[in-house]
Amino acid sequence: MALVAVSHQRLLGVSASPTWQSITMPFSIQDIIDNVSLRTRLLTGVECAQRSLRWAHVCELSDPSEWLGEGDLLMTTGIGIPREVEQQRAYVTRLFEAKVAGLMIGENMQAPEDISGLREQASLLGFPVLITDYSVPFSAVTKAILDARQQTEDQRRRAVVRLYESARIGLRHLGLNGLLQRLSADVTAELYLFNTRSLCPWQAGLVALPARWCEVLRSRARLTYDLTRCHDGESEALVMALPALPECAILATGGQLLDYGILHHIASVLAIELERLQGEHERMLRLGSELVDDLLNMRLTDRAAQERLEQLGCPPDSARLVLARLDHAAPKNWQLELSRQNMKVLARQAGDELVIMMAGPAPYESLQGVLGGCLGVSAVLGTGLRAPEALREARLALAHSTPGRKIVEYANALDEAFWLPSDLEQANRMYRRVIGSLADYDAQNSSHLIQTLRVFLEQNRSWQKSAQMLNVHKQTLVYRVRRIEEITGRSLDDTEGVVALWIALRAMDIAIDANEAGSPG
Repeated sequence: MALVAVSHQRLLGVSASPTWQSITMPFSIQDIIDNVSLRTRLLTGVECAQRSLRWAHVCELSDPSEWLGEGDLLMTTGIGIPREVEQQRAYVTRLFEAKVAGLMIGENMQAPEDISGLREQASLLGFPVLITDYSVPFSAVTKAILDARQQTEDQRRRAVVRLYESARIGLRHLGLNGLLQRLSADVTAELYLFNTRSLCPWQAGLVALPARWCEVLRSRARLTYDLTRCHDGESEALVMALPALPECAILATGGQLLDYGILHHIASVLAIELERLQGEHERMLRLGSELVDDLLNMRLTDRAAQERLEQLGCPPDSARLVLARLDHAAPKNWQLELSRQNMKVLARQAGDELVIMMAGPAPYESLQGVLGGCLGVSAVLGTGLRAPEALREARLALAHSTPGRKIVEYANALDEAFWLPSDLEQANRMYRRVIGSLADYDAQNSSHLIQTLRVFLEQNRSWQKSAQMLNVHKQTLVYRVRRIEEITGRSLDDTEGVVALWIALRAMDIAIDANEAGSPG
């Protein structure tokens, strides 16, 4: 018995004092053949010698397929093997269809002398048939499989212990990427954390899904991420959504220890880390919102502002204010999206206006990609007491943005529109001088002449297109345009009038957008 155990260890490549890195391969038919103490040879099914064995069972019934299943090795003295050739063929076929791993026959026992039908059918189906020496008890084979299973279970238990040790270390801010790499090493498998909608990495910096697995996941029309098994033609992967986070899933492949139980442990550890990160992110957002609000309302001294900004990783000598309008294009949970992009920001939302403070060099393009709209960026803050002025700069920069120029910095806001006013006072004077009377007329009479003027100029003074956009009759539009000309004293039939009215409209937008919130707070 000791010889069997030692030989079995050698077959599995396990040293006398195995380390956790050594992984036991599943016990296979080939392992039985290679174990000299078991004195077993392969009669048929060479191509299936690597087939894994779940268990070995002695059965002498005429139809063992009723009692054995996938991965089981049937051991028999031959009593149940039929003597007729066709019945032997049917006997092997039933075993094959039941996904029995193989058939082991005791040599020189009670099997028919002629087993040609059994052998031919097994060869045809690629079904392994083994012959074991008369002196070898079947219990020795069972013991070898049991030892292998015990070693695998021991390694699984050690793997679970390692997983939760990694979770404990993760609580010390190992980081999601670091934790994922450690978990991969714990189970010697490839792990990928991804978004189930886009199949992109769940968080910036994580390894992306290989293209072959993306193709497999996209090709499965009704794929659910609760728990599923996928194949890419060469290898197998397990996929599972994380608890309470269905849009986040993990794909695991390549590990000998991987099964649903291990994957559940991995998913639980990752879910704990994600909840911790989300809680930390929400705490930082709350602190950031309170600080931005205090800065904009001048509630702090310069020294206190300096200290709190540095504590939150946003020193004023490199920080800028970024202003965005949250419209329908912005994600509802923009906080989560910023967290997934690893963007550390201080933010305060008031209505549809989002004020963000970021330390440079800031990824404005990535921020704009998350929020979807245009951004206005102030000059460097310099000191916390300059926050209200920086907000006015960001508002002015945002007012200069266009669909083709989505990110505008205050320092170069006028580079592409130098004819527009450079400050709020000038914007107010310009628009009041040209169309102030028109704005007053609208306010007093609940009319829409400003909007009519805007649409008429945006449509290049096309009567038909403008009337369609405004949903009015052409004659109504003609009346409104003539009324606009009367009130403003400028003609829309000459270039000078058109230019003056268009610039005045843009100046009005800048003045209103920059001042619509009233005070900075």
